[in-house]
Amino acid sequence: MELEEPTPYEEGWLKILDELKNSPAVEVLNEAREDIDPTAEDTAFEELAEWEGVDIGMELRSAYIRFAQLGSQWRTIDPHPYLTGEFQLTPLPLVVHEDAPEFPSSLYSDEQRELATGFRVIDASPFTGTGSFVALRLQSGVENPEVWFSDHRTNTLWQMNLDYRAYMDALRLTKGVFDWQHLFTEAPLSDEEFAGTAADLRVMLDVLPELFPDHDYSDLQARFRERT
Repeated sequence: MELEEPTPYEEGWLKILDELKNSPAVEVLNEAREDIDPTAEDTAFEELAEWEGVDIGMELRSAYIRFAQLGSQWRTIDPHPYLTGEFQLTPLPLVVHEDAPEFPSSLYSDEQRELATGFRVIDASPFTGTGSFVALRLQSGVENPEVWFSDHRTNTLWQMNLDYRAYMDALRLTKGVFDWQHLFTEAPLSDEEFAGTAADLRVMLDVLPELFPDHDYSDLQARFRERT
């Protein structure tokens, strides 16, 4: 069977992997660059609407990738300041039919576990195994699902102040630096509890613009200043 060609949007994601792999300042520890999955197609959204009453909006349907898996685990090398990150994406048409992740009752409240029944994981870190992930929250009648960050360090679920399309755009910039998602949560980055996270984000926004000057980090830098 002839392999499908990537769309321009998908080519942009392959370029992100290439940027990491080709940077002399970065060591790629693991990479997932799988072929396009022919089952990752729009019919999955029609089935979701018919079977579960969840109708994903057309705008989001134009912002997904069809690679069976796509991701990278990486770190900077000397003499550059230390940064590390990971992302691994699953096609949105496949995600919507996955089961919700499990949340142990010993670590999460009944309210949190009920909230998470609509979660479908879109981004995770399987190579590092941190346990953190990002999920869409599917709800009947909601065309633009909420995006939630499950932070393994605090066993806390954080709603992010962006949608799926904006999440993908921000991920292209941050390249999965750990905890970048807190730029878009209500986590109190100026508090002592999040001092380490804030320090890491500051390094990210100093280093990545130098390593990848073709990308514009000014919006993320402005958001960080506002949050801290």
